[in-house]
Amino acid sequence: MNNFQLTSLITKIKWSSQELALIEEGLGLLSDYNAFYDYCFKWKLAPWVYTQLKNKNLLQLLPDSTQQLFHKEHTRIEEQNSKRNHIAQQVFVKFKEKGIDVAVLKGNYFLHTVYKDVGYKRMNDFDILIRKEDWNKIQDVYLELGFIPLGFGWSGEKEKPAQFSHVGMSFISPDYNCIFGSQWGLKSPTTKYEVNIEDVWKSAVPFEFEGVNILALSPEYNFLHLILHLGIYKCGVRDCMDIYNLLYHESLDYEKMYSILEQANALDKAYFACQMSNSCAPAVPKEFIEKIKPQSGYLLQRTLKRLKILELGGDIHASYNDYFQDIEKDVIYFNLFPKFHLKALFYAKILRKIFFPNIDVVLKLDDQQKGASVLSNVVSFLKAPYYIFSLIAQEIGWKFTFLLFLKLLIDLVVSLKNYIIPQTSYFDYLKSRDIDPKEIAKAVKNIQ
Repeated sequence: MNNFQLTSLITKIKWSSQELALIEEGLGLLSDYNAFYDYCFKWKLAPWVYTQLKNKNLLQLLPDSTQQLFHKEHTRIEEQNSKRNHIAQQVFVKFKEKGIDVAVLKGNYFLHTVYKDVGYKRMNDFDILIRKEDWNKIQDVYLELGFIPLGFGWSGEKEKPAQFSHVGMSFISPDYNCIFGSQWGLKSPTTKYEVNIEDVWKSAVPFEFEGVNILALSPEYNFLHLILHLGIYKCGVRDCMDIYNLLYHESLDYEKMYSILEQANALDKAYFACQMSNSCAPAVPKEFIEKIKPQSGYLLQRTLKRLKILELGGDIHASYNDYFQDIEKDVIYFNLFPKFHLKALFYAKILRKIFFPNIDVVLKLDDQQKGASVLSNVVSFLKAPYYIFSLIAQEIGWKFTFLLFLKLLIDLVVSLKNYIIPQTSYFDYLKSRDIDPKEIAKAVKNIQ
């Protein structure tokens, strides 16, 4: 049993007696306990692995030094999440006072319900579902509480709802411990996915968060959201475990689920997500996976390639990468700076990452392992731009992908006028509030 198989078993919220025996055997056969911890730490599984082993009285199978490493990481994440929850509670109190509907999304809901462990994994931010018409009132609450906007949005929309997005600007708390992500949809409207947001609200369930009565998504829409959010390449045990543990925790209506997926035009993405999740833990019924299997298409090919590389390498993380986020960060920085020479720098970085990615990224994008022939590497390199554009298109749609890059070029040219007529930058805004930009950069640099 390798580390992937062992962590996949451990991260399940429910173990059979046979699985318990396999885990005990796997831990006992480990030849390098620090290497096991390093694997859990690298793939951000250490906090939940610690909780599971502790709850099942299996920590003693690890050396004291390894136990301490797991304990230290869980404590660190638990403290971070607890601070974030305390701030979120204050925000929700204000929302209630102003009659603003809000539903907690994904991990910040699951830690209270599915895992019952505040430190089960590190959260980037606190994602909430809002109504688009409440966005102005919500921003007023953030500003009233001293929150700071993180940039001016992808397209520089500032306080306005982005026309081609399902999310508003993120805001960070004045102590830099909590980033709020407010969204009025579950996926960008520029993609092929069409979520019935009114049905999402209609089916939402009551949820008490730190004494405040708010809402959460129904099990079926939580499942849909996890499916839509799962990365094509950013897909490992940590990314899949919310899917399989949600299914172990809830009883889904699969007929209703099929109808929701069909209406959302997400059957092919669901097939990919369910296959990846079942590669870690078989929570999705096989007959449901067969029912949603597409006949052809990009996501079917991605699924088959991911399963093939898993079969060859024995680890779902072999093709793992988060290249979309790397490019997204450069797009955000491009929009932050008003002057041509700085925009040109990040524009060049974006183009380099698309057309000249490094060899490690190239191999992962093409699901190739190191040691392939020179010819194979060249072919993978030539295919890389297509894979990268496909990756971006999965997040924002093909049409908007091309429009985005056209807009970046136009904005770059137009920015020349800022040498003559200066434009207020995000950094000017921060200075007007006596905020050190370096502190903001420090607070968000470790977003994963």
